[in-house]
Amino acid sequence: MIAQLGAALRAARVAANRPITLLSLALFAVYSVYALARQVTYLTAGYDLGIFDQAVREYAHFHAPIVTLKGAGYNIFADHFHPIIALAAPLYWVFDSPATLLVVQSGLIAASVPFVYAFARRRMGLGAALAVAAVYGTGWALQAMVDFDFHEVAWGVPILAATIDALDRRDDRALLISAGLLMLVREDMGVIVVVIGLLRLLHRPRRTALWLVGTGAVGYFLVTALVIPAFAPNGQFAYWTFDALGQDLPHALVNIVAHPLRTVRLFVTPSIKAETLGFFLVPLALLPLRSRYALIAFPLLAERFFNSRDHVWTTHFHYNALPWVVLVLAMIDGGGRLRIWSRPVPRRVLIGYLVAVAVLISVVPNPTPMVFRRMATGEAWRVSQHLRDQRAAVAQLPSGVCVSVDDRLAAHLTNRDRVTLPDVSTPRTDFVALDMSQADVGFQLPTPQAVLADVRAKGYVPVFTQGDLIVLRSPDYAGPTPGCNP
Repeated sequence: MIAQLGAALRAARVAANRPITLLSLALFAVYSVYALARQVTYLTAGYDLGIFDQAVREYAHFHAPIVTLKGAGYNIFADHFHPIIALAAPLYWVFDSPATLLVVQSGLIAASVPFVYAFARRRMGLGAALAVAAVYGTGWALQAMVDFDFHEVAWGVPILAATIDALDRRDDRALLISAGLLMLVREDMGVIVVVIGLLRLLHRPRRTALWLVGTGAVGYFLVTALVIPAFAPNGQFAYWTFDALGQDLPHALVNIVAHPLRTVRLFVTPSIKAETLGFFLVPLALLPLRSRYALIAFPLLAERFFNSRDHVWTTHFHYNALPWVVLVLAMIDGGGRLRIWSRPVPRRVLIGYLVAVAVLISVVPNPTPMVFRRMATGEAWRVSQHLRDQRAAVAQLPSGVCVSVDDRLAAHLTNRDRVTLPDVSTPRTDFVALDMSQADVGFQLPTPQAVLADVRAKGYVPVFTQGDLIVLRSPDYAGPTPGCNP
């Protein structure tokens, strides 16, 4: 009798988990196909897919993560602290390609969905929880992340979801483990761990909370003040770009407290910041504002909206994925606090609203790059003459050579050549490949016209021209050498 009861319970658990498993696998498949299509159609780039491909490949060979795309001998720890990316290295023993990271990122997004489902399931029925998990998994912020190559914050998506889920369940063991992993995603995750620790202070015993606050704060300062500067060529942490607040975090905190109105104004202006906030809150019916978990999103949003780099204010790229994780969980919690999930009519109305807005954002043209719309219209697979020219230029480059290439070509060469970008320090360049249709050869780098004039003055000879693509060879080139292997 007991055995039969146990078998029945296991069968019920499997049946309950089957829908969320299928949803996660479907998202993994769709996002992987789309990401690989971007690679095949040359929409990926050296910044950032090529950079992480070079770093993880070095890890796979048990070498220091030297990234030649950022300069000769450049250690990736001079840029950001993200040792967790080394977990992808064993996959390179099986399939040595930048495409591996694209599939990994899709898998990490899919892995976060069951945590959101479990969080929702504690507050609502199975069907409603599944719908909320689908709204999360197809959310515009995750689609925008898939539309942008690969980034280390992809690891933070499931880990942050697991961390908040553990906090919600008051499982201190799981909370400490997931928070520890979170700090390996990037240096700024230390601040997130501090906020999570402060929320944990609301409940006894408080030892775990104090540990989280202390570890997060100390970890952030050690990494930004000692670890990253130790690897950086100029001995400095390069990503304090909050000039409007102060020269470092302590000064910024003082200014925030001393000038609160100015801080609020800076947070929401110019209007692109308010638009991005609207994309977060309106699709979630403003419910995150009712949850204390929304406080975890504030450092993530502040890191962007107080930033001097205006491209991080938008709904594009990967920057929105982590706030989306937090705010969806906060929406679920906020709805629970308002008792929406326990009342049939409000629950159905809200679920209908969430699904309708999610579908609307996915199908109606808007500033956000949407995976499903681009797949449905065939834009994701489109082959142009320019794409054919890019492929032909890459085919002209021999394997095992030192090349300086346009950023849009780099991710197709990092697994076979020693690749850098034009105007980035390198001791040797056998070939230069330029796309004359681009405004620059890479982010904050010269125009292709300026690079072409420079390399021609150095004696480089054109060996291939097709459309806007041109490949030039060094006058000293005498064949591939071991020093130019990836």
